[in-house]
Amino acid sequence: MTNHEITTFLGTLQDQVAVESLAKLSAISTSISLPKGTTLMEEGSAHDYFYILVKGSAKAYHWNDGEAVCNWFAFENDVLTTIGAYDGGASNETIELLEDVKLIQINTNEFNHLSKHNLNIGRLSFHWFSEYTKFLSQRVDLQSLPSLDRYEKITKAHPELLQRVSLRDLASYLGMRQETLSRVRAKVRF
Repeated sequence: MTNHEITTFLGTLQDQVAVESLAKLSAISTSISLPKGTTLMEEGSAHDYFYILVKGSAKAYHWNDGEAVCNWFAFENDVLTTIGAYDGGASNETIELLEDVKLIQINTNEFNHLSKHNLNIGRLSFHWFSEYTKFLSQRVDLQSLPSLDRYEKITKAHPELLQRVSLRDLASYLGMRQETLSRVRAKVRF
């Protein structure tokens, strides 16, 4: 992607960002493409960038007693980062690419500096944190439901999961074993 294409794409994400602010954001952004299976961020390691997913998908997970627990999935137009990495510390999750991807890579320190000195970019940052807060609330609500309800709710809201995510990862995300997910799916089909 050229600088102009990055600016245009960024402008589609949040309509409240003025053109001159988008140009400043674009100046600290780079377009990159990475293959499926790439570990974008590693749990316990610092990372200097966050990403906007232009094309493809990713998952985030953490390790619990030697088992990978899937926390979330990301698709086109989603922001890829972890709270720890975004705040300048170590990442609290691993982010792995599920498909070949095209990303916009943004330097976190430069973005944070820009958001402190540019109202439009500050609003964009606030918007992203607001979306993350909504996601966390929905995630807590989802986990409080019975298995069948969790599956129905998430697949109705995000049907792309069934085509783009492995059943193992989906089961982990839903907080159930893969065998339980298979039984739940069998109930839904009838």
